[in-house]
Amino acid sequence: MADEPQSSDDNTLSVQFANQVINVANSRLEDGMAPMLIASGLRHAAANFSAFVHCRSGGGGDDELSRIVGDFLQAFEYYLERHSPNPEQNKGGLSELIQRAKNEI
Repeated sequence: MADEPQSSDDNTLSVQFANQVINVANSRLEDGMAPMLIASGLRHAAANFSAFVHCRSGGGGDDELSRIVGDFLQAFEYYLERHSPNPEQNKGGLSELIQRAKNEI
């Protein structure tokens, strides 16, 4: 699994699905649900389904788990910078925390 790169078509489908999930989150936001509850639910769902797929596919050991966690951290860093009104704000403590997490995996 870890050595299988995503094809362009798979990447496109993945982004399309992610956008559908974001649309559901935005609808819940419009309904008045607290943003932090939505974010928590999305993290829970991502962790739950990722663990399910990992276990059902035969696992893959620590290397595969590190890749999954690394993918999340990379996406999280990217979107933190993208959504920040001041990207330099994210360069301090949060970046150090993310780097420590990366070093632990």
